[in-house]
Amino acid sequence: MSVPSPRRRTAAAVLAVLATTLAMTVTTPAVAGPRTDKASKIRPDLRKQLEARDRADFWIAFEAKADLTKAASIKDWNARGTAVAAALKQTAASSQRSVRGTLDSAGVKYQSFWATNAIKVTGGKRALVEALATRAEVASVSPSFKVEPPKVTASAATATGAVEWGVANIHADEVWAQYGVHGEGITVASIDTGTQFDHPALVRQYRGNNGDGTFDHNYNWFDAAGTCGPVPCDGHGHGTHTMGTMVGDDGAGHQIGVAPGAKWITANGCCPDDTALIASGQWMLEPTDLNGQNPDASKRPNIVNNSWGSTTPSDEPILEDISLAWTASGIFGIFANGNSGPACQTSGSPGSRVINYSVGAYDSNNAIADFSSRGSGQDGAIKPDISAPGSSILSSLPGNRYEAWDGTSMATPHVAGTIALLWSAAGALVGDIDETRALLDGTAVDSPDGQCGGTDADNNVFGQGRLDALALLKSAPIGAVGRVAGTVTDTAGTPIAGARVNVTGPVNRQLNTATDGTFRSGVLPIGTYDITVQKYGYEIPSLTAQIDQDVTTTLDVKLVGLPFKTVSGTVTDGSGHGWPLYAKLTIDGYTEGPIFTDPVTGRYSVRLPASSAYRVHVFPQYDGYANGDRTVQLGDADLTYDVSLTADQMSCTAPGYRWNGTSEDFTGWTGGPTDGWTTSGQPAWRFDNPGYRTAPNDAGGRFAIADAAYAGSKRFDTTLTSPAFDLSQQDSPQLGFDTAYYGSSSQRADVEVSVDGGKTWTNVWQKTTGTAFGRVTVALPQAAHRSDVRVRFHYQGRNGNWWALDDIFVGTHTCVVTDGGLVVGYAQDNTGAPVYATVARTARPQESATTVTTPVDPNVGDGLYWLFSSATGPTELTASSATYTSATATVPVVKNAIVTHDWVLTRAGG
Repeated sequence: MSVPSPRRRTAAAVLAVLATTLAMTVTTPAVAGPRTDKASKIRPDLRKQLEARDRADFWIAFEAKADLTKAASIKDWNARGTAVAAALKQTAASSQRSVRGTLDSAGVKYQSFWATNAIKVTGGKRALVEALATRAEVASVSPSFKVEPPKVTASAATATGAVEWGVANIHADEVWAQYGVHGEGITVASIDTGTQFDHPALVRQYRGNNGDGTFDHNYNWFDAAGTCGPVPCDGHGHGTHTMGTMVGDDGAGHQIGVAPGAKWITANGCCPDDTALIASGQWMLEPTDLNGQNPDASKRPNIVNNSWGSTTPSDEPILEDISLAWTASGIFGIFANGNSGPACQTSGSPGSRVINYSVGAYDSNNAIADFSSRGSGQDGAIKPDISAPGSSILSSLPGNRYEAWDGTSMATPHVAGTIALLWSAAGALVGDIDETRALLDGTAVDSPDGQCGGTDADNNVFGQGRLDALALLKSAPIGAVGRVAGTVTDTAGTPIAGARVNVTGPVNRQLNTATDGTFRSGVLPIGTYDITVQKYGYEIPSLTAQIDQDVTTTLDVKLVGLPFKTVSGTVTDGSGHGWPLYAKLTIDGYTEGPIFTDPVTGRYSVRLPASSAYRVHVFPQYDGYANGDRTVQLGDADLTYDVSLTADQMSCTAPGYRWNGTSEDFTGWTGGPTDGWTTSGQPAWRFDNPGYRTAPNDAGGRFAIADAAYAGSKRFDTTLTSPAFDLSQQDSPQLGFDTAYYGSSSQRADVEVSVDGGKTWTNVWQKTTGTAFGRVTVALPQAAHRSDVRVRFHYQGRNGNWWALDDIFVGTHTCVVTDGGLVVGYAQDNTGAPVYATVARTARPQESATTVTTPVDPNVGDGLYWLFSSATGPTELTASSATYTSATATVPVVKNAIVTHDWVLTRAGG
C-alpha cells in the first residue's frame, strides 16, 4: 500500500488485509476444490511466512458484523455517529472476548479494533495461528505487511495569480460566484502522510486554529505513524498537497483549493504500516484527544479523502469494513483509482471495490492521463466512478512551497472538495451517501472512450465522465424538498431485495430496495415524478408520484414475475482437441454475477426469463483461446447452447497447440548443448551467462552467448549448429531469433542455412559493426519442402564484445495441434489447505503448470491446476512446492480428453 502519486515516483509494496468473503450463486461444478474450515481460514501467504520462520504478525478477522442498516434513518448528525460507533464497539467486544483471553494467556502483543472487527497480533507462532483458525467466531487469519511511502520528485511551479486550472476546469469558481458557498460548515479529512498545519494556504482552514494565534490539535490530528507527536507535520509532502487541492487558499494568489471555506483535520495513516492505516480509519469515525482518550463521534469529518491504494491492480477488500462503517455514519469516503494505466484492468484497491467511489485523472485538454488506471473493477464493475483533473496540479507542499504534481492522488481531492461545496449548499444531503453518489454520476460530463469497455455515458476509462461542480449544484435539492419511500414485493407479498427504483422528474435518481424490500429516496425537489421498478425476472411497472414539501410520499409496488427457463450447455475446444474448457460466461441483463463451467466437464447451467434474446459472452480461463460472443433467443422451452472456442491463431499459446515448427529457448542447458544442437570452435558458445549480460529482449532465463568476458585474449571463432529440421510439408518457412549483438570492426556475426544436411551453407543474415537488438525474422524460401534443413550461428571477434541469442524458431507461424491430453486437479497439503505447487511431466519438465487461485469462482477452490501432456497413456507427473516433499504419480493421460488427478503434499521434514 502506498501513496500512488505523483507519477514516476517509486511504488511501495501492496498491502492486503482482512479479506471479505463474497457469496455468489451459480451451478456447482462436478469437481469442487478441497477445503476444510480450518485450512480455508488461514491465508496462504501467512502459511508461507510461518513455514519459513514459525512467527509472524497477523490479523484475526471475526465473523460477527454489527447491524448498521438503520443508522442512515437517524437524523441527528451527532446521534448517528455515536450510534454507529457504539454498535461496532459492542459487536467487537462480545465477539473478541474469548480470543483476547487466549492471546493474553499466550503472552503475545496485540491490538484490538472495532471499526473493523479484527485484532492485530505481533509475533504470533504457527501453533497459535492453527488454534485460532479452529475457533467458530474467527472468519480468517491474514498476514500483515510493512509498507513505505514512495520517494517523490516533482518539478517546481509557481502560481500565476489565477484560479488553479483544475479548480476552474470543474467550475468550482463559478459555484463560489453563483451560489456564494465555499464549503462552509463542512469538515474534510485525509488519511495521508500528514499535513503542514500552518502552511499559508491551509492554516486558516485548519479546524484546530483557534483564530487568536493559538491551536488546539485535540480531535483534529491523529499521529497514527508515531512520527510527529502532538503537532501535525508532513515529512513526505503528499498529504499537504492533497489537502491544498481540497481547501487551499492563502488569500494572496494561490487559489489551489476547491472548497476554501471548509475546515480540515487529518491522520498520517498512509503508509507506515497496516496498523496505522486501520487505526486512522477508526479514528475518523470517533476522533479522540491527543492522548487517544475521550472519543467524540460528533467531531468526525463529513468527507475523508483517500489518495492512496494498491500500487498494482487489485480487488483486495482493503479497509472494506471501515468503508461500510463510514457510510453508515454519514461520512463520504473517496478513493484514488490508481496510477497503473494506460492498460485496462489496472484499477487499484480500495478504489476498485464496488462499495467505494473512485476517481480517475485527466489533463488540461480533458484527455485521460496515460497513468490513470482503467477498469473494470471488482466483479466487472465500471471503474473509475468519475474522473477529475490530475495532471500538473499545483498545490501546497511543506516549507510553505507549491509544486505541480501528477496522479489520481491529485484528482481525488477535487471530488472531495466538490462534495464539500454540495453539502454546504444543500444541507439536506449531508450524510446521504447514495444520493450524493447519484448526483455526482448524473451530472458528470459524458466522456466516451470504449478502449476498456462500457458505454459512452459510463466506461472504464472516465467512469461516469468528468467532474462538473456547477452542474452538480444546479441539480441539487436546494430549496423546498420532500421524499418518496415504499416497499417492493411480489404478488404474494414477499419483499424483493435489490430492485432498482428509477425516479424521473425535476431531478433523476436511482434507488435500490433493501433486504426487506423497502426503499427511501434522499431529498427531492418538489414536483411530479415518474417511477419505474426493475428487478431481474419481473415485469417493469410504471407509476407516478407527487413529491410535496417536507412530506414523504409512500409508494408500494407489487412486481409480477416472468416465466423462467434453463439455458445449459458445454464449452469446448473448437480447434482440434475438442476437450471441455473451464470458462466464465456473462450475460447482458443477467445481474446475478458470472457463470462458470465445470473445469472437468465444461458444463454450465443458468435460469433466465423466457421469451427474450440474450447476448452471451464467453471468456476462457485457459490462456490462448479467443473469447466467444453470440446472441441466443430463449423461447418458452429450455435451451441447449453449446460453445466451441478456437485457439488464438496470433499467439498460439492454448494448451495442446504449437507453431508449425521447432523452437529452442535453451531451458535446462547447463554444461553444454542438448536437444541435438552442437557447438564447435574455441572459445565455445556458453549458456550460463558468465559475463552477467542482459538477456535478449530482457526475457530472462538461459540463453546462448559468445562473450569476451570468458575469452581472455583469445579470438572467437565459434559456431552453434542446430539439429536437422524436416520442412518437407512447409511452403513458406522462416527463421526467427532474439538477438543482443554488440559489434566492432574486429567482430562478425553470421547466420547460415543448409538444406543438404550441412554439406553447403548459405548466409541469410550478417552483422559486423554497430548493434542489433530484438527479434529478427528471416524468410527461408530455399528450405521449403526440404527434409534436412539446418541453421548455424557463426561468431568471430574479440575486444570485449559479445553476441547473445534466445528463442530460436524454424518453421511457419501457423498454429497446429499437438497430440496429447489435459490433466486437471487440485493440490493441497495433509490439512486440506491449498498448496501453490508446480505440476510437471517428469520426463519433460517444460510441460508444467502452476496451481492458481480462483477468487471469482466461488465453487472452485484454490490450488486448481491444468496441465497439457504430449505423452498419452500411463504418464509420470511430479508435483513440487517449496517447503513440501515432491510427489510423483502415474496418470493415464487420454488423447484429446481431460483426466483428473489431485495431489496431497507433505511438508518437508513433517
